[in-house]
Amino acid sequence: MLILLLLLLLVPPATAQAQGGSGVSAKDFAIGLSGWPPESFCDGPLSAAMQQVPPKEVRQRIRRAAECGVRLVLIPPRRMITVNNRPDGPFSIDRARETMDRYAEELPSDFIEKYKGAILGFNLADDYGCKRCWGGEPITQSQIAEWATYARTKLPDVPLGVRVVPDWVEKDPALAPLLDYAWAQYHTGKGDAKSYFDRAAKTAEKLGLRVVMGVNVHDCYGVGTDPCSPDDLVRYGRMALSHPASCAFINWKYDERAWLQPDMRKVWDELAEMAKKRGAQECRKPGTGAG
Repeated sequence: MLILLLLLLLVPPATAQAQGGSGVSAKDFAIGLSGWPPESFCDGPLSAAMQQVPPKEVRQRIRRAAECGVRLVLIPPRRMITVNNRPDGPFSIDRARETMDRYAEELPSDFIEKYKGAILGFNLADDYGCKRCWGGEPITQSQIAEWATYARTKLPDVPLGVRVVPDWVEKDPALAPLLDYAWAQYHTGKGDAKSYFDRAAKTAEKLGLRVVMGVNVHDCYGVGTDPCSPDDLVRYGRMALSHPASCAFINWKYDERAWLQPDMRKVWDELAEMAKKRGAQECRKPGTGAG
């Protein structure tokens, strides 16, 4: 018995988590930032990250997340889904299909089964209405629906979502049944925070979707504005984190300078403690993919 206890003490917590066969034994509500660097995964206090990961790196990144008890929202690099291989080129459904083929090759069903706890979701691109981001042409709901239909055949056990409010999904009745979740990322230019999150929750429920909630901590007061102050991060972060409809609390975006500020780290530590008091959620809607 004494030897067993000593062995258990010698096993790092993250490694012990990863040995359960499902990558991450998620107990706490997912809290994270986009662009959270992999080398910081094991440092805490965050438990989730949204990252652009090319297919050739995806297995290594998922394993790293699993070792550290982190859950990932994966996004394909934009250059891989444009007609000209540029990050600001026009979207291509053919390139998107090819990219899903490459992810499927890297993520066979046995790997997904082993590490499904480390995969919170897979975003089908983002910034759909930004013409500048997509070679002058916004991405349409019908294009995402076509991509989602194909993605379901290639990664049937991975939750699929869009990083846009549920209202956007609602405009095409064919889209919502193909997805698991939508997104509600707040800045003060979007009006009253509570109304914004409540409206997203109501629409998501009507569509049968889960919803990721978060704050644009980098442009807290509108596009191109200042980062959130500690007080505003507390105010809006608590609202999103505690909203009963939220399946995860993922925020835009990691900035090392802001992260290293003691008052901001204190806020993130407090938010992480809040997340520990709320049970883990899945961003998969009932009845899709693996349980």
